[in-house]
Amino acid sequence: MSAIIITNIYLFVLAGVLAILEIQIEGKHGWAENLPTWRPKNKNWFIKFYTKLMSDREPTGYHMTMFSFVLLILHLPYVFGLPFNLFDWSMTVSFFFIFVILWDYLWFVLNPHHPLKKFKQEHIWWHKKWFWLAPSDYYISIILSLLVLLPAVYHYQSSWLIEWWATNIILFAFETLIVALFTIYVLDIDNWNNKK
Repeated sequence: MSAIIITNIYLFVLAGVLAILEIQIEGKHGWAENLPTWRPKNKNWFIKFYTKLMSDREPTGYHMTMFSFVLLILHLPYVFGLPFNLFDWSMTVSFFFIFVILWDYLWFVLNPHHPLKKFKQEHIWWHKKWFWLAPSDYYISIILSLLVLLPAVYHYQSSWLIEWWATNIILFAFETLIVALFTIYVLDIDNWNNKK
């Protein structure tokens, strides 16, 4: 259990640092709106597929690079000698789907230009599809993070992976809540832009 907690906290901090880095790069302009990044005009099959995968958001070189970077970081343990097998790799891919939601949401939690009180579809143009309180992508990624574990659960006859998944979801939710409360009530981040 302690290994799960340590890994979880490490990935949470990594998502937070990446969110802060993106805030420094993008500022108040989400989805690389004002960045001098590659925006493919050629709509070949790959770009069309990628656009659908990203819920019809504009593909940018910035985001393709950032997602690739995260995938590479999560695969680093295999470079250092962790055996590559279905059990471990399913957890890696599951973490990726959870991580991208966490990283995206922390961008709002930590961004003084986008207060959480405005975490709504009408204020966030790049998240086009919403369900209930969040972008549809969040729900889809959570479901995918569970589904990628199922082949390993079946192959290894291990329900432990489901417990691992649920534990990580609960820990990430708790950590996010703590940071959100800290930014709202201690840092008063929603009013940073009004302070002199």
